[in-house]
Amino acid sequence: MDLTRYAIGGVAPRQAVRPVTRDEAGEALRAASRDGLGVVPWGGSVALPFEAAPERYDLALDLSALDSLVEYEPADLTLTAECGVTLAALRSALAAHGQELPLEAAFADRATLGGVLAANASGPRRRRFGAPRDRILGARYLLGDGSGARTGGKVVKNVAGYGVHRLLCGSRGGLAVITQASLKLMPAPARRVALIWKVESTVLSDRARWQALHRLELAALSVASTACAKEAGLGGDAPFVVIAGLEDDEARVAELEGRLTAGLGAPDGRREGHEALALWQALADLEERPGARVTLATPDTTPAALAAMPGLAPDLALVFHAPAGRLHLWPGPGELQALGPGIASGAFVAIDARPAGAMSGGPAAPLAVGAMRRALRSAIDPAARFALGESWVHRAL
Repeated sequence: MDLTRYAIGGVAPRQAVRPVTRDEAGEALRAASRDGLGVVPWGGSVALPFEAAPERYDLALDLSALDSLVEYEPADLTLTAECGVTLAALRSALAAHGQELPLEAAFADRATLGGVLAANASGPRRRRFGAPRDRILGARYLLGDGSGARTGGKVVKNVAGYGVHRLLCGSRGGLAVITQASLKLMPAPARRVALIWKVESTVLSDRARWQALHRLELAALSVASTACAKEAGLGGDAPFVVIAGLEDDEARVAELEGRLTAGLGAPDGRREGHEALALWQALADLEERPGARVTLATPDTTPAALAAMPGLAPDLALVFHAPAGRLHLWPGPGELQALGPGIASGAFVAIDARPAGAMSGGPAAPLAVGAMRRALRSAIDPAARFALGESWVHRAL
């Protein structure tokens, strides 16, 4: 196998294996445990190449062949699938029944279900529809010694016991290998609309303009700077672009569109149906653009929150998903220092960085979080078989 395709931070593993069954994956882990190898579970090559290389990277465990749709119950709005299936494949299967799995991740044609769960990845609609840990009902997974385990169930009423499957969401492949997951679905909305405004920074800081949006239950409300707006196909002739997403029945979408137009003025652009969905995907794709990335969170869930960061400039690559209070930045040399006052004021708190340490000199992770993660790793992966476990314990900030 071509080992360079599994490189993390430019470092390739010594070996790679691609099991085609869960049993084969367990066998590979048992062999790795016997030989003392550091293992990294591998999905669709969406995020891992940009991470810092782990100290021990002996074996890439490619799970892309485990891609079956195990069980789908449209009447129960649930499905069970293997971790190697892509989000695009799941969306295609569900669309035939007028249903969807509202998980969002960059490059859905490559992003695998296991990778999305492990990263707890989400996009502009996170606040409205939830992150992966809000959708997962149960999972089967493999521990570092190759033994299998299962928690949760396949339907909502069946879920009982410790929610280890939710704990694995966001563990970034540092605790176990998710091989199969059961998830909650939802009916596809009758109508989707995206409204687009091109604005100046003074418009963003006008809090009164945005305050009424809290009560509208928008599917999305995102802000992109010039650099990111161009990449998302929204043009780059304004300092910032604001995108509002509407998903509901016909009457409700028409009502919301009227209220937004009355409050914010006529939009500069409008997309509907599949074009709106493609725009959500383009915004999610931005989160895995190349380069060092810093993610911050704020309790202020309107575009006006950006006014607390006086160092923001249109040429700084950023995307802010306001309802979730989540800001992604790709700072260039010196740009992060200019944002220091906004972070120091407490208006924004750094919650993640890629690679870990990208925000050098930033605040350290709270001691309780680090201690909790060390305890979890010691309990779930006592032999420290998963090479990314250490970076998960000390993740970013």
